[in-house]
Amino acid sequence: LSICFAADLRAQTVGANEIGGVVTSPNGPEAGVWVIAETTDLPTKFARIVVTDDQGRYLIPDLPAAGYSVWVRGYGLVDSPKVNARPGTTLNHNAVVAPSEAAAAQYYPAAYWYALLKIPPAKDFGGSTDIPKNITQDNWLRQMNNVDCIGCHQLGQLSTRTIPPSMGQFASGEEAWIRRVASGQTGESMTNRLAGQFGGVPYKYFGDWTDRVAKGELPKSKPPRPTGVERNIVVTSWEWSTEKHYLHDLISSDRRYPTVNAYGPLFGSPEYSTDNMPILDPKTHKVTFFKLPVRDTNMAPSLGPPLHGSAMPKPNAPSPYWGEETIWDSRANNHNSMFDKEGRLWLAANVRGPDNPDFCKKGSEHPSAQAFPLERNGRQAAMLDPKTMKYTFIDT
Repeated sequence: LSICFAADLRAQTVGANEIGGVVTSPNGPEAGVWVIAETTDLPTKFARIVVTDDQGRYLIPDLPAAGYSVWVRGYGLVDSPKVNARPGTTLNHNAVVAPSEAAAAQYYPAAYWYALLKIPPAKDFGGSTDIPKNITQDNWLRQMNNVDCIGCHQLGQLSTRTIPPSMGQFASGEEAWIRRVASGQTGESMTNRLAGQFGGVPYKYFGDWTDRVAKGELPKSKPPRPTGVERNIVVTSWEWSTEKHYLHDLISSDRRYPTVNAYGPLFGSPEYSTDNMPILDPKTHKVTFFKLPVRDTNMAPSLGPPLHGSAMPKPNAPSPYWGEETIWDSRANNHNSMFDKEGRLWLAANVRGPDNPDFCKKGSEHPSAQAFPLERNGRQAAMLDPKTMKYTFIDT
């Protein structure tokens, strides 16, 4: 979890709860680079990140009492050695200029690497090649570059622009991607998309991408360093949930009434991954978990039939990281939560299996059912009162 806010850099006076100093390199002051202070002394891993000004100055504000590892990261650099410090310390850093373009590129955003993925030319669409006739170039761009692949994956970061050795040896990058996409509990869903809807052609392009990266090809453009008001941003991050589970969303307040839950806990939405909803207290840096219940304790996990027919409750092929372990097992499948004016939390979550009650189905006298009868649905609603932690099922 990361939170950002703006802070003006004052005259370089370091207060009792701050760490500050100057970042320089053989090139002089390093402007627009990040200084990171990270600690594991608090109940959960915590980091605060700021940006240097034109003179290379930085000030990390409002740090909780703890011991920190502090280092410099920036475009055109490699990470500087980590230095131990506590709040109240003036700490100058020697930035490390990247020894090569390849070393510098390891710190570029994932999108700069993903931009190396080639797109089939317009002449290859319309049925003249292995790309199915009904797939247009717009379809391809939308699914490969916009909503599908990068909707769930940060394509271009190190683990996706390379092939994990644990997956084995392959004759080509194309073969490696056929195996990669089959991994895990959503392997069938991804395979159906690439091999079915797109005729298997994307494997060739993904394989070509990672083959070229493996041979040393680098992004064609370089990201700019933060400038102007971008340098006023202070990022605070906490490590919550677990290494096996992801968060689809989080909520801290009601945007209509932004004083709701002021300084209160933040609630995560782990979607398909787990029923253990993480709750972060940003004042104490403690993480607790609330197990989201369902009314039908015998219902199947949400990631798999009957709720998610194209995913499997067991991995389709071993994951290079988790093997054949089933790591996602949610039944509640909380997509997102919203606060109301009273500070209650309303969740888009399962409370039962997919079969709707009779009042929703065809033949019901309910006006909604008469207008649009529904035999099944994927989620219902629930309400959690943070004051009492009482959880209420709402069948919809």
